[in-house]
Amino acid sequence: MAGMAAKVVEAFFEAQETKATVINDTLLRVGWNFEGGSISIFFDFDEDDAHVHLEGLEYITVPADKYDKIYPVLNEINGQYRLVKFVLDTENGSISAKLDAVIQLDSCGPECFELMIRMVKIVEGAYPVFMKALWA
Repeated sequence: MAGMAAKVVEAFFEAQETKATVINDTLLRVGWNFEGGSISIFFDFDEDDAHVHLEGLEYITVPADKYDKIYPVLNEINGQYRLVKFVLDTENGSISAKLDAVIQLDSCGPECFELMIRMVKIVEGAYPVFMKALWA
C-alpha cells in the first residue's frame, strides 16, 4: 500500500502540532529551526511502507575553497554519531544529514517523529563544530 505510511506519519505529526508538507504520495517535508540554524527534513517512504529514508537538506553550505577544512570534520562527526551520516555534495557545496530506518505501518507515526527529533538533536550538536571548521 504505497503511500499509506506517509499518510499515517502526516496525521501523527499534525496531532503533535508539527506541520509536514506533502510533496507526493511517498514524500513529506518538515522544516526545523535550532539554535544557530535550520534544516529541512525529507521523509521518503519505500513502496512497501516498510522503510523510510530521512534526508536533512538546506543545512550548511560550504564554499569550494573550504572543502579541505571540512572533510576531516565530516570524518570526525560521522565517527561520533552512528544514527545520522553527514555527506558533502561537491556539486552544490551543501552538507546533508542522512538516516535510514525500518518502520512498521502501525507505529510509523511515533517512529518517524522520534527519528526526526534524534536527527534534529544530532545536526544541532554538529552545527557548531562545522561552523568552527569553516570560519575559525
